[in-house]
Amino acid sequence: MPFGSSHLQAVGWDGGRCPVARTLLTYSQSSNPDSPHFADQTRLFAGERWVTSRFCEKDILSSPKLKVVRVHERR
Repeated sequence: MPFGSSHLQAVGWDGGRCPVARTLLTYSQSSNPDSPHFADQTRLFAGERWVTSRFCEKDILSSPKLKVVRVHERR
C-alpha cells in the first residue's frame, strides 16, 4: 500500500457486561513531524502495545485522560 493507514481492533468478552476492546492505527494519527501524535501509534504497534477502547460508562469514567465538557444551550 503506497499510503494510508490501517485500523486494527480486537474485541472480546471476559464474562462482564462490557466488551474488552483494544485498537491501533498502524501509521499514527498525524503526518506532521512537529505533532505529538506523529509516530505515536507506530511506536505502539512496533512494541506490540494497543490502545484500550472504552464502551461502557464505568470504563469511560475510569479513563485517566477523561475530559468532560458540558455544553449548555443559552436561552
